[in-house]
Amino acid sequence: MLLENLPHLATAKKRKRSSDGMVGSIDSFDDVVFVNMPCWQQAASDRTVAWWSQRGVDITHSVFFSDDPGVDENCVLIINGWQLDVKSFAEPDDSVGLGVLWRVMTQRTKRFKE
Repeated sequence: MLLENLPHLATAKKRKRSSDGMVGSIDSFDDVVFVNMPCWQQAASDRTVAWWSQRGVDITHSVFFSDDPGVDENCVLIINGWQLDVKSFAEPDDSVGLGVLWRVMTQRTKRFKE
């Protein structure tokens, strides 16, 4: 069953913002929230992208978890060598048919060298 065998593994890191000594800030992602949590990543539908875009938020992917992953807009997910910036709180999504998954909306932003 899909809900018990999510095909991807995600690592989540929380943003830490510090002053750059001038008038700006520097973001680092050293605080690990979790490592290798099973998830299911998929490209967001055109309809979903349009809905979020109307609210001024750019998204590219939906990421589903079997439990609340505890991430928010100050986090990034690392999945399959890609960084995905979290754009929403996790919310239950019962559209999967046989159960409830927690959905997080993200924007794919960076590819890591492997």
